[in-house]
Amino acid sequence: MDGKFQVAVLGAGPAGFAAAVRAAQLGLSACIIEQEKMGGVCLNHGCIPTKFLVRVAKGLEGLKHFKELGIDLEKVNFDFNSCQSKKNAVIAQLTKGMNFILKKRGVEIIYGRGRILDENTLLIEDRKIKFDNCIIAVGSRPAESAQIGFHAASGVISSRELLDAEAVPASLLIIGGGVIGCEFAYIFSCLGAKVTVVELMPQLLPAEDEDLSRVLTLDFKKRGINIVTKTHVVRVEDCGSNINKVVLSTGEEIRAEKILLSIGRIPNSDRIDVEKLVNIAQDKGKILVDEHMRTNVKNFYAAGDVTGKTFLAHVASREGIVAAENIAGINRKMDYEAIPRCVYTEPQVASVGINEKQAGIQSISVKIGKFPYSACGKAVLEGKTLGFIKLITQAKDGKILGASIYGKNAAELITEICVAMKAGFTADALGEVIHTHPTFSEIVMEASESVNGRAINIL
Repeated sequence: MDGKFQVAVLGAGPAGFAAAVRAAQLGLSACIIEQEKMGGVCLNHGCIPTKFLVRVAKGLEGLKHFKELGIDLEKVNFDFNSCQSKKNAVIAQLTKGMNFILKKRGVEIIYGRGRILDENTLLIEDRKIKFDNCIIAVGSRPAESAQIGFHAASGVISSRELLDAEAVPASLLIIGGGVIGCEFAYIFSCLGAKVTVVELMPQLLPAEDEDLSRVLTLDFKKRGINIVTKTHVVRVEDCGSNINKVVLSTGEEIRAEKILLSIGRIPNSDRIDVEKLVNIAQDKGKILVDEHMRTNVKNFYAAGDVTGKTFLAHVASREGIVAAENIAGINRKMDYEAIPRCVYTEPQVASVGINEKQAGIQSISVKIGKFPYSACGKAVLEGKTLGFIKLITQAKDGKILGASIYGKNAAELITEICVAMKAGFTADALGEVIHTHPTFSEIVMEASESVNGRAINIL
């Protein structure tokens, strides 16, 4: 036996990292076990590298508008390999920071595959450790469909392989028009690929506001992205010479060099045999937890994607903190009411709470405030007038129930509305907050005022 810990954390992604740090802050002896790389999918194969490529895409796109400002640039060369090297350097820098924090907090980092032997023992490779409490935060992986699986040799890949590509594909077909599909459609269309998105549902981003999806779709089409909805892929055929033929349910055939399969993610609970070894309750691979992130086994907690609740890194971090605090005796509950959802296209997409259609389905009487980016001074002076905000409030008392934003800095702006919802603000209360001029934040103020017809800069 090698070591005894009050808290053992399985997985060093956002949930696991936050859990281990918080446990150490609270004076608990903790270790964190990671099979691959510190930071998990988010840092190495998801959030961070994707947003770095979004930055590159925005940079290339921005060059097109310089002439409008009187800046005439000579031909610009784009080196994808240099771009990838810089992306990897960013990941390395953030990884170094995480390692530094864990070590300074006294958290022992153990690399290797962790397996649960019993309710108080873990096996990591050939090392056994004892623990009082275990937080399972082993994340998730890309889902495959019954008809189509990943086959890198023939070009059917996940976002992980696409992020590590050595060259921009000439053509890219994306199966799935959700968050991942839309972000990669934006990125690779800006990088020069011919992009097609195939989505089973009637709209891109099926869970989001219909108006938001409609504007995003129009913008994608203007960029030359081919959008196919209410359609599924029947099969993919390898035609040789790095070309695949994709056969759709409509009978249409599309050829593409790479096929990105982005139809969701599935928890990694099967990789640690939790149900088999300690009878932790699951539902289709999702580890079941209560509001304290506690499983049905008293000293086991779970956080992040492995619970299958949101598959969002920022939520995972909070879940990890809640789990650690409950282990330490702090009665903390996880609150999912005001969770921001963001899509890093350009313009960005962001939302929180319910949208207009969902309010109708739930028979909630609402009042809606809208405000266009084109009426915001900051948006006009920066040439970023495409977009809008839609604020959903309860008709009887003005309580904010949700919001959808499409436009510049939407992912930043949505947080203000999350804070307002958490604090129980009404639209009137948020509208009375004086916002700095000129800033994009003024659209939040104006949308709040427009709920009751008081917006100044629209009729």
